[in-house]
Amino acid sequence: MSHLGLEATRRVLEGDAGAREAESAAEHLALCGRCRAQAGTVFDELRADKPKLPVEGRLKVVFDLITRERQWGVESLAAIAEWAELRRLPSRRSQLDRVRMTKTCHTPAFFELVLADLKESPSWDEAEFLAGLALLSIEAMSLSQLSPASQHDRQAEVWTVVANARRLAAEWKRAHQALVNAERHLKEGTGDPLLEAGLLSIAASTLADQGQEGQALDALARCETIYESLAEWALFARTLVKEANVVVETEPARGLAALDRAAPLIPAEDSYLTLLGELLRVRCLIELQRPAEALHAYRRCSRLLIANPRIRLRIRGRFTGAQLLDALGHKQQAERLFNVVVESDIEHELYKDAFLDLLYLYGLHMKAGDLEKAARVCQRALGDATLSEIAHEQLRTLWTQLLEAAQRQAIGQEILGELRRYLSAHWKHPAATPPVVALL
Repeated sequence: MSHLGLEATRRVLEGDAGAREAESAAEHLALCGRCRAQAGTVFDELRADKPKLPVEGRLKVVFDLITRERQWGVESLAAIAEWAELRRLPSRRSQLDRVRMTKTCHTPAFFELVLADLKESPSWDEAEFLAGLALLSIEAMSLSQLSPASQHDRQAEVWTVVANARRLAAEWKRAHQALVNAERHLKEGTGDPLLEAGLLSIAASTLADQGQEGQALDALARCETIYESLAEWALFARTLVKEANVVVETEPARGLAALDRAAPLIPAEDSYLTLLGELLRVRCLIELQRPAEALHAYRRCSRLLIANPRIRLRIRGRFTGAQLLDALGHKQQAERLFNVVVESDIEHELYKDAFLDLLYLYGLHMKAGDLEKAARVCQRALGDATLSEIAHEQLRTLWTQLLEAAQRQAIGQEILGELRRYLSAHWKHPAATPPVVALL
């Protein structure tokens, strides 16, 4: 059925339409938000002249829905205003007290605003604080708003996001505790499979960052099964891209196959996922020694890369460009771009990326037999004031050992792979057992 015109809507609501027309209109209004909003306005006008205008049958269901939608809309706007004002309070204590005492903060609309900011939190410390606000909001919601099971669902959402924030901060013990908390709440929740898949996705990222690739892929496989069963194709595509990210260096052919499956399922408006997938495609093709195809893929996504607002993704795009230059035989240009990437990493406090990029550059020089340049990479890691302050003693010892290896003889590429996994997991905190640079 096409949209209802203004006069047709008025005729139906005044009771002047035939039974068949009224039934069809009610069915359409239940499904079409645009026409339902118009019907609400017309009904308000009619009620102003006839306060006792009756609403019967299926139209009563429609107007109950209109009433609820208006209530939700007002709650949403009130929550936006409350959140904006609350965040301007001078101290965290005053913000916590405001959430405890203000009814507007005890609504699903307010909780969703806090959760959205929590997901975008720039730091681990801020994420922890926002999580506290979100949990307070949930605890204060009445049973008329959320059932106990739904409250557990929302607590699981919060702990899942907290786990991701802790992962990004390399706080592994705390990240796993947050995952445990999320899983505990999910068991008491409604059984929503989307929440389970979200938890599995963050668990997979945590495991991958710690070098536990097999367990990460198992978790992602379970994610894919859930999303496929629910026909959640955009989330299914996102999971396939994550799979490619895990295996890009160890199983590039598998990564490329995952990206081929994901590409037609990525929504056209999701430029971030499209760009991430294409950059991973470039890396997979480089690993498979197909640089000409990689160049074509890189040119295809270059405009998205320039326009993307996420600074880290733009820097990673430059790193991939440097890899591609190297694969195409332009060693000097590649080296210059790698150095620019490291400078950008440090400038934007992406210290994990800086250490990993330096190790990658070190490996390139060692593979080429240019021990002098490899030594300069180590000296940069040890001598840069910012990196030296960030690095713990175990990490400084590692770079010293790598410097000695460069000054004396080469080390195997498989050792560099192990050191890369070590850096990914322990760039911030030392490992229980320090790594050893075995010389050939």
